[in-house]
Amino acid sequence: MSGSEKGRRDAAGTAEQTITSRVIERARGIDRLPDVVTTSALHCLLDTLGVAMGGIHEPVTTHVRDDVLDEGATPRATLWGTGERVSRRQAALVNGTAAHAIDFDDVSALMDGHPSAPLLPALLAAVEGSGISGREIVAAFVAGFETEAMIGRLMKPSHYARGFHATATVGTFGAAAAVAHALGLDMGAWTHAFGIAGSRAAGLKSMFGTMTKPLQVGVAAENGLGAATLASRGVTAVTDVLGAAQGFRDTQSDGSGTPALWNWTGFAIADVLFKYHAACYLTHSAIEGALSLRNNGITPDRIDSVEVVVPPGHLRVCNIAEPGTPLEGKFSLRFTTAMALAHGDLSERAFTPAALADPHVVALRDRIRVAARTDSDSRSSIVKVSCTDGSERTVEVDVNRPTAPNELPRRWEALVTKFHSLVDPVLGTEAAEWIVSEVASLPTAENADSLLRALGGKRDDRPRR
Repeated sequence: MSGSEKGRRDAAGTAEQTITSRVIERARGIDRLPDVVTTSALHCLLDTLGVAMGGIHEPVTTHVRDDVLDEGATPRATLWGTGERVSRRQAALVNGTAAHAIDFDDVSALMDGHPSAPLLPALLAAVEGSGISGREIVAAFVAGFETEAMIGRLMKPSHYARGFHATATVGTFGAAAAVAHALGLDMGAWTHAFGIAGSRAAGLKSMFGTMTKPLQVGVAAENGLGAATLASRGVTAVTDVLGAAQGFRDTQSDGSGTPALWNWTGFAIADVLFKYHAACYLTHSAIEGALSLRNNGITPDRIDSVEVVVPPGHLRVCNIAEPGTPLEGKFSLRFTTAMALAHGDLSERAFTPAALADPHVVALRDRIRVAARTDSDSRSSIVKVSCTDGSERTVEVDVNRPTAPNELPRRWEALVTKFHSLVDPVLGTEAAEWIVSEVASLPTAENADSLLRALGGKRDDRPRR
């Protein structure tokens, strides 16, 4: 018996005794999905592909793509939006970077981050040309998402509070889990894949507002894919990376997160949240509050001052007082609130250097004060406007409510609209419609080949109707 075979057998034999194996057992066992879970997964897929297409011409994506093309590789997987073919890990890196480049991707409160951006690029790169069915791809995606939620819950709240970028760190495990599920790895290989992923997981919140924030997510996709494929070839690692002394949880959190993950009965993906403004999600409650006031007659000329009161943790994430770049603007409560009150437009096209320098927006921004809530358990934000006539208007908003099952069709329509706003300028309306159709039909597709042709923008391959 080889050392790697013995390691895998030992890992499988002690699976019930570790935190890591408990997480793996749940993720690995995901197969037949409730309809609401499949629907939520398709919503995540469509949204992630849309924001990735919207981000393919961002400077960070262009630089990473140029670096990959200069390096060269055996063509195995597709770069979304261009059709260029590179290695699987290179595709995960570029597409993962693009998926987070405009900071418009989905959100999970349980992981304190964006679940789909690191895992979908890794998954699609891994399955391209494999013949794996669409149903299996959706199940693998959900396995990655649930892994991120479980590990995110294990690491909360100290991991994120310490300054780790959970989308990149926890996302590495999600990418590894999705690929391991798609490849059908045995229990032993899963544990080693998680060990490798844990040794590679990295990302810092200090990079927010810079190109390195989305780059960290692309690297997470690349590392998660590499962790699963290396484990499939026999590379070994510690078998309880989540629970071991000096392991992932021990070194990157204070250990206060609950380890009772095996009591989880629902699906975290059913509670996924989506962005409809192209800024940090922690600014969205304040944005919605400001939009509500604007829609009820509060115009900039009537405003004397504004107070935005948010949960304390927001101040360490999105409180750049005077943003100097559009990326920084997405992490500025003062700027995004001012934009909402002044123009009512927080779409991707609104975040420009001209908007940052607009004297009317700047003047309004400088009349906004940001403060922390004293009731730290509340997730909502308060926007209080003092008007020039001495009156005051206050609104409180919480955008963290999950979507009810009966609202899912309306959410799909909203996400399709968002998708077209991002993809039509890149590939055209007809190509965008093709991608929407392929995502919607993925659960019954024989494989992902048609979807990947659509993502490559190969117009000659498009089905004719």
